Amino acid sequence: MEENNTPVTEQLKEEVKEEVRKRPTFLAVLCILTFIGSGLGLLFSLLALVAFGAIQGMLETLPITPELGGSSMLLMAISVILSAGSLFGAILMWQLKKVGFFLYVAAQVIMLIVGFTVFSLIITALFVILYALNLKHLK
Repeated sequence: MEENNTPVTEQLKEEVKEEVRKRPTFLAVLCILTFIGSGLGLLFSLLALVAFGAIQGMLETLPITPELGGSSMLLMAISVILSAGSLFGAILMWQLKKVGFFLYVAAQVIMLIVGFTVFSLIITALFVILYALNLKHLK
């Protein structure tokens, strides 16, 4: 019997291969938690960045207010970028791409350097270790 190699058949073969190589439940749970955490982090960072300009303008009109430096605005902008990087890394891991792990880890490590707390260190270390346990499922 002759094998039919039409584009539709090839597409079906690819879909079957993808179904065989499904995303592990544990990885899916980690990604969903990261979507929530990084998504909220990105949202709040964006809101803070937008609101900071308005608040800074209002505070400058008061004679007793100390001058707010540009470093606060810079830290908020960095937070937006790192939260987006973390979220994008999780999206790539959801798609089973190993590069997402490295992007996620880089964003998390830089976040620790910028704003280190013991709690953030524990959570970051936990998630990095748990994601590392799933590296074998990423290509």
